[in-house]
Amino acid sequence: MDNLVLIRVAAALRTSLTRSVLRDVKDESHHRTRWIFEVPEGMRSVLISLRPELPWIGRPAGRPLTHARYTSPVGVLVRKLLRGAVLETVSKPTCDRILRLEFADGHVVVVELATHGANLILLDDKGRTLATERKPRSSQQRLAVGSDYSPPPLPRRLTVPFGKGADEIDRVLRDLAAEGESPFEALRRQFFGIGTAGANLVVEEARVTGRSAGTVLEERLLRLDQALDDPVISGPDEPLEAAERGELATDEVTLLPWTPLEAVGGGAPLSRRADAAATAGLYHEALERAQIVETRAQGLRDLLQKERGRVWGAEQKAESDLESFDDPERYRRWGEALLAGLGQARRAGEAVRVPDPYSSDGGETLVPAEPGTSLHDVADAHFRRHRRAKRGLELAEERRRSLRERGGRLERLRVRFEGAQGLAAIEDLEAAMRAEGIPVGLQATRRARERARMDRPRLEGVRIFTTDDGLTLLVGRGARENHRLTFKLASPDDFWFHAQGCRGAHVILRNEERLAAPPAASLRQAATAAAWFSEAKGQKWVDVQWTRRKNVRKPRTAPLGTVVIKRFETTRVRPTEPRNG
Repeated sequence: MDNLVLIRVAAALRTSLTRSVLRDVKDESHHRTRWIFEVPEGMRSVLISLRPELPWIGRPAGRPLTHARYTSPVGVLVRKLLRGAVLETVSKPTCDRILRLEFADGHVVVVELATHGANLILLDDKGRTLATERKPRSSQQRLAVGSDYSPPPLPRRLTVPFGKGADEIDRVLRDLAAEGESPFEALRRQFFGIGTAGANLVVEEARVTGRSAGTVLEERLLRLDQALDDPVISGPDEPLEAAERGELATDEVTLLPWTPLEAVGGGAPLSRRADAAATAGLYHEALERAQIVETRAQGLRDLLQKERGRVWGAEQKAESDLESFDDPERYRRWGEALLAGLGQARRAGEAVRVPDPYSSDGGETLVPAEPGTSLHDVADAHFRRHRRAKRGLELAEERRRSLRERGGRLERLRVRFEGAQGLAAIEDLEAAMRAEGIPVGLQATRRARERARMDRPRLEGVRIFTTDDGLTLLVGRGARENHRLTFKLASPDDFWFHAQGCRGAHVILRNEERLAAPPAASLRQAATAAAWFSEAKGQKWVDVQWTRRKNVRKPRTAPLGTVVIKRFETTRVRPTEPRNG
């Protein structure tokens, strides 16, 4: 986070949160934590992001687009020790990017916001480390639990401009200029805590006004300390909305530590919020949101391409299977030839020689026949093989056709959403992918779905189908995926299906309306899916157990995928492969 901006953010938080009460700490992701304070006017939130490439602190500017899959080690202790505690003050004690949240009972939360060195440290009332969010190897001794906390050392050979006069700053700049360093690069790289935005503003203001860079910098640092300047955002008027539309170019929006002179600003739109903490929060939220939206869109496109490739591979295999099928009609001809020539049949080892009824010259044909089997039974066996081969060939042709049609639909989806940007396009793509059976955005409850709408898409080992009644059908792919589907994704009132007495997939029929029993068509389709994705797939009829998910539990020492059912019903179905659309 920009150090000059942080000066004003610390002051804004101190003004608004002093003597407030900490009510809760919530993890929004592995790097974002929301701190909720109670003030006389109501509740106020502060977001702390430890994202390595751009850590920050400020007020939240919108709803979170991700949900927590992570429990902060510092957050656990803070909730235990400081929930209900009074925040005495917020301070920025050094020229480094460090904030201290000091509580009335003596505990202190230190927020270190250096790029690629961000951390959150909880101290006791004697200044000793109780817990750290991250444990970098370079700081193991400094941040060891139980040791006295010390801030990270300042970089050597850098000039600290805070508290220095204009003449001293200008002298250092002249010395660096003699070594070939430009004023901008000297301020950015050799003056600690100034940063790129601040260096650029100082150099441009000095050029426009004719004053020295040291004079401008001394005056601007004094104005920041006296709350005469506040940060502004240079870029779109509503950067958060632009980010959600997928239209925010990160190189076109900048957080400036103060409002530039009109001749320096170049006419770019400037915006700010109620205070520095809100302005900083808006800027950083917009950048994070733009990254999340872009990552989500690209992830969905990659997943769609991967599924298209998988379907293409399955289509090629179906083509190969078709070529390997025996001609069903030869079994029928053998059976008919055997029945027509029973009186003239002669055994010849593992075959029977009979007149060929399809031969115009009265020739003979050999019909395979197992020794010791009656000729009537041999004929019946060939007719059965004919029926099975014919049905298998029909199923293979149907599967090839289905795969080819689905591949075409997926390719049209890929073309349609190739340049998808923004939340609206992403939600449309997600819906279209779910309609094609690609499991994206699967959460157990409405609340979880709302929290995780923009979470990175992942194939979680779950097949997804839609029943004729419009209900969602989820099918696990293996033991681990069955466990996750049943105990993580499924809600207590969802219906659970499994083939009785054999290994197979867990099948979940969504029950968001909390129906007392599944609709008949959906029950049948869920049961046939459970039978199809089981070891009993080849049987003519399969018994399938079904119940509500809340009646299913995993024994403590049992392997993943093993469950015990408290109560259930049984239905008998033919195994049938489920299909979408």
